[in-house]
Amino acid sequence: MHSTKPHASALRLGRFSAPGNCYLLTVSTHQREAIFTDKLMADVVLNAARWLHTMHRIRLDAIVVMPDHFHLACALINCTTLAKIVHTLKGFTAHKLVDLGVTPPVWQAGYHDHAARSDEEYFDCIRYLLDNPVRAELVDRARDYPFLYAHEDWFND
Repeated sequence: MHSTKPHASALRLGRFSAPGNCYLLTVSTHQREAIFTDKLMADVVLNAARWLHTMHRIRLDAIVVMPDHFHLACALINCTTLAKIVHTLKGFTAHKLVDLGVTPPVWQAGYHDHAARSDEEYFDCIRYLLDNPVRAELVDRARDYPFLYAHEDWFND
């Protein structure tokens, strides 16, 4: 079978999931549709990530839900994999979002992941995540963005 996205499989090369490792995950909406422009929609993703944390599947360090994608900074726990985490997030949220009126498909196929190789690199990932709504000129300060979760210590303003 010939893929219409010839480099898609290259994204999976070298993908490695290990408990305790820290990752920055990025998941985009189908055709980059801006569906997360209100609290009701964004809360579906935020609450799903919090649930994964509560269920001890991830240690949730930060998440930002942008209009057409989200970034999640987390550590894997309890022998789960990135694929399982993303499958759970995308599947659960897609059902909820369709129930709220979003036309399927909700998510783009695949996701981007970055495994942090050091604490400092992971801190840089979290700073990147927090700065996303500021770079997009949605707010002047990250802490003012309503669709973001991070521990208070991460904010430097």
